[in-house]
Amino acid sequence: MKKLILFTSFITIAIFSAVVYSGCTKADKCADITCQHGGTCSDGACKCPTGYLGANCETRTCEANKTATVKFTNKTGSSLTYAVVWDGSTITTIAPGATSSTYTVSAGQHTLHFMIANSTNEACTISSPNLAACENQEYWCTK
Repeated sequence: MKKLILFTSFITIAIFSAVVYSGCTKADKCADITCQHGGTCSDGACKCPTGYLGANCETRTCEANKTATVKFTNKTGSSLTYAVVWDGSTITTIAPGATSSTYTVSAGQHTLHFMIANSTNEACTISSPNLAACENQEYWCTK
């Protein structure tokens, strides 16, 4: 009987020790994860910087969303203010010598008009930009 009690006590202590030991050891969930483009791993998942996505921050957001960025500058030598009409909608007005904010647009073919502000007169010839995903472009009119 003493042997059975001793054996049971030994097994109980061994199981208890194993549970306590494994409960205190934490596996590094980020050990096998490599985050790209400056992403950081936290609790086994990459946290991607702005502009990137994917399990390992491997994809640029503009590639996934098929977008590009554009901005517009008024390089006129006169005092004309331009209205920028992108795909039929006025998106900004720019004073002489000024540059607009940057706009995110879909990649592909577009129509661009520089209009003299508060009129129906074209300031420059209509253009048809064709943007690739992730492309950054600046457009201007110098009339």
